[in-house]
Amino acid sequence: MSRIKPTQRIYDVVKDIQEDRYRLPSIQRSFVWEEERICKLMDSLMNDYPIGSFLVWKPNSEFTIRTRKLVQDYKTGERLISEEEPLESLPYLVLDGQQRLQSLFLAFFGKYNGKHLYFKIDSDPIGEENDLRYNFQFVTPEKAANDSHWRQVGELTHIKIPKISAFVDGEFRDDPSDVRERIKENIGKFIQVFSIEERIHIQDVKEDLPYNDVLEVFVRVNSGGIVLTKSDLLFSTVILYSPEMEKKFIEVVDELNGNGEYDFNTDFLIKCPFVILDKGAKYDIKKLKDGEYIKKLEDNFEKIRKALLSTVEFLKTDAKILSKRFLKSDLALIPIVDFIYQQPHQQLSEGQAIKLRQYLYMSFFMRFYSYGPDGKLDVIHKKIKEANPIVNFPIDEISKYMEERTGMTYVFSENRRYDLDLILNIIQGGVFEIPKKRGWSLERDHIFPMSILEAKGFPEELINSVGNFRYINKTRNILKSNDLPEESTDFYGSDDPTLNDLFMNARDNLTEETFRNFVQKRKELITNKVNEFLGFSK
Repeated sequence: MSRIKPTQRIYDVVKDIQEDRYRLPSIQRSFVWEEERICKLMDSLMNDYPIGSFLVWKPNSEFTIRTRKLVQDYKTGERLISEEEPLESLPYLVLDGQQRLQSLFLAFFGKYNGKHLYFKIDSDPIGEENDLRYNFQFVTPEKAANDSHWRQVGELTHIKIPKISAFVDGEFRDDPSDVRERIKENIGKFIQVFSIEERIHIQDVKEDLPYNDVLEVFVRVNSGGIVLTKSDLLFSTVILYSPEMEKKFIEVVDELNGNGEYDFNTDFLIKCPFVILDKGAKYDIKKLKDGEYIKKLEDNFEKIRKALLSTVEFLKTDAKILSKRFLKSDLALIPIVDFIYQQPHQQLSEGQAIKLRQYLYMSFFMRFYSYGPDGKLDVIHKKIKEANPIVNFPIDEISKYMEERTGMTYVFSENRRYDLDLILNIIQGGVFEIPKKRGWSLERDHIFPMSILEAKGFPEELINSVGNFRYINKTRNILKSNDLPEESTDFYGSDDPTLNDLFMNARDNLTEETFRNFVQKRKELITNKVNEFLGFSK
């Protein structure tokens, strides 16, 4: 491909993408647009709205650059790894505009979760009441076959302007004449927008610009808008100065998240080494341009990886935090990763897990990282490194610091309001939150139904006391009646004889006094359980 034209037809550009004349440099983020946003892009073009310009760069032959193709068969959440591979001719690298170009490529030549993009050619741009004046949707061929007005976007470009009338009058001869006219107008507009007019504006970075300068252009362009999040921008900068880290970072994030139990990202993975390797917790791209730090990161990355994986194992086995619902702050994990990193083989020694568990839950209960987290992480990092010996987590020093910063006492008391999710998770021994998309979810349930208690005029704080809550799955919650609980109702503490007697008294003779007695006793049992779990004396 010769030097690029500053304005081009959309279909020509997506054809060039198909022929591998445009690629993405390794520093580009993954594709993140959803189906709806792609449809809105197509609708915007049909409405003659501008879609912005694109920035590309064609490197000269002296560069060896890790790149990847734009995706033709996209699946949600997919992340592709860039590779160094020989190319017959050097492609243009997309520095700005990836999401839009990738969307257009999928629209004409690709699939999104197994579905092609279709245009409902009888759309009424005047009468449509939804968000799209021109109706675009990703649908399966089976669904599209039910209505001949759905036409795959890529096929419409093959219709020539002089042939539109004959095509419509033949294919849709049973439609009313006004509908046929609208179809002709829509197809004509489509061909005009995507195959005739030069709608794409491309700015080409100078070919002889040094690679690092080009990448600096990428960082600056993408740091000024919403194209990249802070996480994406930092990750791009890491890859800029250490390309081999791309695969390592993505693989570790996938390892940490397992089958979707957690929601760690590269943002978290970048901040951990900042703290561990003494660069300070604050995000700063300048740190990632420090060759000495990058070398240190590369040399110690396997140790950091082991510490991260040991931390996730600690979450599951010791902290009983089995899903992201109960991980109230990723930042709270960094001191744990930091401590485990210092240990032989990045494994916890005997007796340390209870200290880490106490610290973690108390940081959640005290909302320790809700403000000014970076400075707090730096102070705790210093306390960990100064611990003597370092194999002991300095819980006393850290708890005192947490009290100083929050003004709260470092204790768990039944008289303080805490995160109900965390308490229920503890007393039920760790609850796995199955993703809601599977039609199942975890819900808080009042043991004694709220409606009955409200009808009797009980105080709200009594109705919603922790002593009246448990977790059950959504289906059970829907199916259970709104009557008084059954004698066999399962809840934490039901095996305690005293509590069981109070439960039966409240069930058989529900008054504010009998209900309060039940709730208060169960609250005491819960408080004792939580204190025991956190290693506090009763």
